[in-house]
Amino acid sequence: MDPMYHDDDGEHRIRVLFNDPIHKEEIVGNKNIITQIEETKVRTNGAVIIIISMIGIIPPEKQRITPCAVKETWVDPTQLDLEKAKARIKENLKRQFTLILPQTQKKISRYNDRDRGPIRVEMDCSPNKVFSACDQVRKNVGKASRVIFYYNGHGAMPCAHPSSENGKCIWVVNGTIMHYTVLPLTTLMEKLEAPALYIWDCDNAGLIVQRFNEIAREKKEAWKNGCRDTPEPRFEEECLHLAACSKDQVLPQNPEMPADLYTSCLTSTVRTALHYWFHQQKITNIHIIDCIEYLDNIPGKYSARSTMAGELDWVLTAVLDTLAWQIEPDYDRFKELFRNCKPVGFLFRGHILADRVMRAYNVAPVTHPRLPSLAGHPLWRSWDLALDSIMTELSLRKIRPTRPALHGQISTFFFDQLTEFKVNLTQYGKYDKVDSRQLPVLLQMLMSAQYRTETLELVGKFLDRGPYAVQKFLDVGILPYIRQLLTTTTRDYKYIMVLIWAKILATDRRHSTADVVLNQPECRRFFVNMLNDPDMRLQTRAMSCFCLSILAKNSQKNQEILLGENLIKELDDCLMDMSSPNKSSKLQNCAVLCLANLWDHNEKALWASVRANTIDTHVIRLLDHPHPETRTSAVYALGTFLNTRRKESDHGESIEHRIASNLLKTCGDGSPLVRKEVVVALSRYVQQYEQRFQSAAVTVNDEMMTIRQRVSICEDEESVSTSPSLELSRNKKLALKNTLLSPQSRLTSGNKFVETWKCLKGLEKDPHQEVRELAAKVIFYIEKNIPKLHNSRKSSETAIGSDSSPESRSSPGSNLSNLGVMGPTSPIVYHYSQYSSKRTIFGKGPKFEEYEEERPPTHPEESAAQIVRTEFPDWCEASFAKPLLTKGQESDPNSELFVHNQIRDRKHAEKKRKARAELEKRGHEKIEAQIFGIKHNSRPHRVNFHPFEPYIYVVDDTYCSILDFECSQTVHKFECCGRRGSARDAILLNPHKKPFLCVVNNEAEVFVWRAFEDPQTFSLATAFKAFAEGVNKKIPMILNYGEFTSNLFVTGQLKRIVSWNLVKETRYPDIQTMTEMPLTAMTVFDRTTPDSGDQQENLLLAGFYDGVCKLFDLRNPTHSQIVQRFGESVRSKSTSVVNVHIKPNNDNKIIYTAHSSGDMCFWDLRKSKCGGGQNRYQPLAHEAPKTLSVVNNNLKTVAFHNYAPVMACGCHDQGIRIWNIWGDKLNDIKFHEGFMGQRVGPSISLAFHPFDYKLVSAGLDNCVTVYGKSTQPQSLRY
Repeated sequence: MDPMYHDDDGEHRIRVLFNDPIHKEEIVGNKNIITQIEETKVRTNGAVIIIISMIGIIPPEKQRITPCAVKETWVDPTQLDLEKAKARIKENLKRQFTLILPQTQKKISRYNDRDRGPIRVEMDCSPNKVFSACDQVRKNVGKASRVIFYYNGHGAMPCAHPSSENGKCIWVVNGTIMHYTVLPLTTLMEKLEAPALYIWDCDNAGLIVQRFNEIAREKKEAWKNGCRDTPEPRFEEECLHLAACSKDQVLPQNPEMPADLYTSCLTSTVRTALHYWFHQQKITNIHIIDCIEYLDNIPGKYSARSTMAGELDWVLTAVLDTLAWQIEPDYDRFKELFRNCKPVGFLFRGHILADRVMRAYNVAPVTHPRLPSLAGHPLWRSWDLALDSIMTELSLRKIRPTRPALHGQISTFFFDQLTEFKVNLTQYGKYDKVDSRQLPVLLQMLMSAQYRTETLELVGKFLDRGPYAVQKFLDVGILPYIRQLLTTTTRDYKYIMVLIWAKILATDRRHSTADVVLNQPECRRFFVNMLNDPDMRLQTRAMSCFCLSILAKNSQKNQEILLGENLIKELDDCLMDMSSPNKSSKLQNCAVLCLANLWDHNEKALWASVRANTIDTHVIRLLDHPHPETRTSAVYALGTFLNTRRKESDHGESIEHRIASNLLKTCGDGSPLVRKEVVVALSRYVQQYEQRFQSAAVTVNDEMMTIRQRVSICEDEESVSTSPSLELSRNKKLALKNTLLSPQSRLTSGNKFVETWKCLKGLEKDPHQEVRELAAKVIFYIEKNIPKLHNSRKSSETAIGSDSSPESRSSPGSNLSNLGVMGPTSPIVYHYSQYSSKRTIFGKGPKFEEYEEERPPTHPEESAAQIVRTEFPDWCEASFAKPLLTKGQESDPNSELFVHNQIRDRKHAEKKRKARAELEKRGHEKIEAQIFGIKHNSRPHRVNFHPFEPYIYVVDDTYCSILDFECSQTVHKFECCGRRGSARDAILLNPHKKPFLCVVNNEAEVFVWRAFEDPQTFSLATAFKAFAEGVNKKIPMILNYGEFTSNLFVTGQLKRIVSWNLVKETRYPDIQTMTEMPLTAMTVFDRTTPDSGDQQENLLLAGFYDGVCKLFDLRNPTHSQIVQRFGESVRSKSTSVVNVHIKPNNDNKIIYTAHSSGDMCFWDLRKSKCGGGQNRYQPLAHEAPKTLSVVNNNLKTVAFHNYAPVMACGCHDQGIRIWNIWGDKLNDIKFHEGFMGQRVGPSISLAFHPFDYKLVSAGLDNCVTVYGKSTQPQSLRY
């Protein structure tokens, strides 16, 4: 619902019009939807471990310090027997890789022979054993799986040795005589194949990676230039590398650290990090020495987060994951290395630790693909702080064994990261992108019940930022953990879980994401149960309904799964609970759209809804909903129903005909959004019965030809008829034309297909361009297969042009040049400041510079060969990708737009307050100084002031011109009333906040323009036909608007006034005038008065051609709305009412009427007798009102000032007379100012400035002039 705007004096509560998203946003879907199919994830299922240790032997050309590092896999071989040391090292490495590859544990248990398992360990082996191990593991895991090849060359010769071909070979051992031999990388690549992960823990490891990639490129080049019978070699793309050092470096030999330091960082990260921290901190921290015994024996288990060991593992995993998230800007690469495969992600996270540890010893590890170094990242300080906290606690417990154990987490790492992320969410603007570096930490915190609720809330707030946040959320890999939480029964975070999934499904449309929910019965029941949970908020239930709608979209498999959960009944119960229109329309929209997605090409769901009577009970009922968005959703659902049925059945056809009949009732809806969806829905109906509609098209065409012939006969008779018969023929012609144009023509009544076709033909002439385009495509879809209609259509369009052509006119907001937009420097105005304010007798009039209007070009009709559609359902889904937890910018006190609006409103309120106080005292000042003038190129119909800008708007037959009367220039000019009609009246809507220009043409088409004074941002807010039946161009079209009720009143018919509510965009019951006389003047008075509290006065005053005025109280029922009738005394003079007026602050209950005889009548409502019941006023007993005769006869136009006690009268004698309400004539305006001033033409339109002492006039001579006081000061402009 639109927000309410409270005026400063408290008298009005004005609703801001067209402020909903359906009016302000482009109706398009989410452009950031993720739909690409994920690449198949490569699993790592095996490992080949090659160890060349040669314990006790120093390889040639390899230097070692004394003492040096000797530990391998945390085993000191100098303390054990040689064979036992080798066996222990092999066993430890195999256990470590088995933990890294948990899926291999089951396979290992299947094989009694260790050589046949998925993990092969060979120590000091020959090339044949290496090849045998590679063949066996590759055969075991398959060609599609990745194999880890680990090479430990601590006991081998340097790879940079010339005998190894400078890195193209690795060193192994000849098993018989125990001497070194080379193993070519080329052979190894062919045996192991791809994909693979190579780990090189040896000197000059970076050189091996370099040579490997060179060989890979050579193989690919050879494949391109040679025979392509074999698959393309992809070693460089599918093989990953982790190397302990660069090509010109050797491994560190610090005796305090293990010899396989790089391997230890990869396989036992926490233990290695503890040792590294200990040796870096032991000099500065005296407590460290006391806890040296805990380095290899931290209390607790690494899998239990409540223990110290588990907490350390938890914190280090979060740190490494967060660094990995920041190390790789390419998130596809991040997913490949750290998310798609757990073993690969574990090893690459270990490499991040190794990068820090190895660089402390001046060694730089290498990877392929290359990853930058983060050894100096500030996050390592958080890890050091966590270690300090835990190790200090251990040392204190050793000193004081009775020290009580701490409950919960010892380290504050997660609390600090949570606080930092919370600060990031608040310090950034609500519409700015937020730093997402803590997302991996949040992933780890979701695993703990201690932080889960608060973490989920922060995740929900982060996802509420938009699609970019959802994309990062999915990239970091939190989705599987969120899915597991769907099975929870904790109510604390059910709401936030629904929000998170709504955000995910609004952006991620991959089938894998939907399968995550639908494959688990508990997960899909979570959303179904939320639909009718009375304890949940309506917004939460709407989001849950949206999630189910997305899951059912475009997937018959998913539809069947959800039907098995009895979703149809749940949606019926949901709609039944929401039967009140004042409840959440968002939930109703989502429920109806969910039904539509269930029905889409699924007859089983369709007939389930028929049996449940869902269509008649709920969906059709929503066609009368007060919210346009809900009505559009209902129309879309009915259109989906019409598009689903394929099997012919009498019952199905009767339902479709009933649906079509109800859709025809919405063809005149006030919302273009609803009408566009009606065209789409009817196109489905047309497609189902294409042949019958072809017959209907021929029938309607023949009927129109018959009526045209009858009209032509009447016109021929009219040309030779005398006066009485002339009037008769005119009436016949008008009746026939009304019959021709009316979609309710009954010449072929009873034929549902003919009635539908006539409705589509009427929509082809809709005032809104997009509706016309859609209807024209549907009509062309049928008529293209009928040669008779197709040829006649083409010939008629070639001869006279088609008004309903889809491209006959560009969109108002898309192509300003096609709308005749004039620049602000167009020399079309004349300023009067160069003339004296005194008029001379023989003064020369001003030279009005004329300009020539350019009509927008027309284009031929665009053919449509397919059935139309709109993006409304996609737009509804995209609304959930936008912020849901935060207020819009207009309601957010911290936004610039809110502050700007507040400043603007205060300025406007101050100007109104000062104006009212000053204008009420001005009853004797003359208005005669001309301050602005223009010679318009065509005759204006309406002129008026902008209330808060120095602008006037001038409306002629086709265009509206916005003129700046202070700067003397054209601000904007545009076509304002369509191509089919000519403008007749225009008013401003919402003038106190966001002015809209409302224009009506002689075809009863209403156009509302947003930001009409700005050529860059103006657009068409809405367009609709006020009434389609009985349009009489002889009766003047008059507009008026009630600010409090948001009702627009349109005249142009006999016996009634048409009323439209612009908030609901629906037509209210017509106001019956109870007379045959045309209405000639109208005004509306609605407000909230202090003495009546919340009760509003809602009065409409109408003047008629016979001089009678009637006062309508619109709060009463239709049959008793006329509460005053007066003017009988004036009626005897055979005069018509020119204008009627009620002042905004009408505390004295005075009504002003002006009559063409020249009489001004002031009627005092206080003299009427108050009656009982709903009638607050009784008809005056023909008391004579206070009458002022301003002219002798032929009064043309009159304007009353809202606050100043003055009025202006335009007479037939080419003059303007200014009077006050006390009967004093202030002055006459008969000549334009300047030397030889020309005579003022007869006035067509007069208007006072609502908050200033100015008058604007438009005359038959096409001159538009602004007048002010004789000593007029410069108008205040903001």
